[in-house]
Amino acid sequence: MKAILVDDEPSARALLRHKLRRCDPEIDILAECESVEEALSALDRRPPDVLFLDIEMPGATGFELLQQLGADAPFQVIFTTAHSEYAIEALRGGAFDYLLKPVQEDELARALDRLHQKRTGAARADAGGPSAPQGMAALLKSLQSLQEKDKKLAVPTSEGVLFLPLADIIRAEAAGSYATIFLQNRQKLVASKNLTELEEMLGSSDFFKVHKSHLVNLRYVTKYIRGEGGILVLTDGTEVDVSRRKKEELLARLSVR
Repeated sequence: MKAILVDDEPSARALLRHKLRRCDPEIDILAECESVEEALSALDRRPPDVLFLDIEMPGATGFELLQQLGADAPFQVIFTTAHSEYAIEALRGGAFDYLLKPVQEDELARALDRLHQKRTGAARADAGGPSAPQGMAALLKSLQSLQEKDKKLAVPTSEGVLFLPLADIIRAEAAGSYATIFLQNRQKLVASKNLTELEEMLGSSDFFKVHKSHLVNLRYVTKYIRGEGGILVLTDGTEVDVSRRKKEELLARLSVR
């Protein structure tokens, strides 16, 4: 099995190398990298079977490395991190392993055993568990969801600036040169931006302008009622008209056939 180690701390790489060779003397360590830039170069030269990847590094994170590589990366990933709170939901959602620093040899041995089982399953026509590309796609989707959950929108109001988590915004409605924002807790506020400006500020794949007067967070859509343009029903019971010219794009975004 071939491996590449990515960690900005030399001591962490040395410890992992030592324990890897104790757990699996036949493992071939192709490269050790201290940055995302070095890792991209090493991966281009010789793709490994497994990438041991630190999450928090100066310049760019391990997650950003995977986002650059995309969902077709042909290897498995085992994350190493000193922070147990780091996107564990995303890692599990993508069927990826992770090791907390300092790496314990028994935990490493179990991770390697799971990795061998995955590889054996893939060799038997994917007899169980996701393939590396499938797992990568699931991970990237989970990461995007977590990132959107953490993002906030700076909303200028008559009193100052409010910072709203994107996940709390259900929809926004045009109100002349302003926009009214409706929140998950059923509160609403008036932003001193029009709907088009608000759409540009959000810049999120979750939000879609379904009508010249309506911007909707697609996560809160519960029903689509067919019609000339159609109507969206949201989790708060609101019904929002969809314009005819936005209908096909909306249905594609909602994956409605």
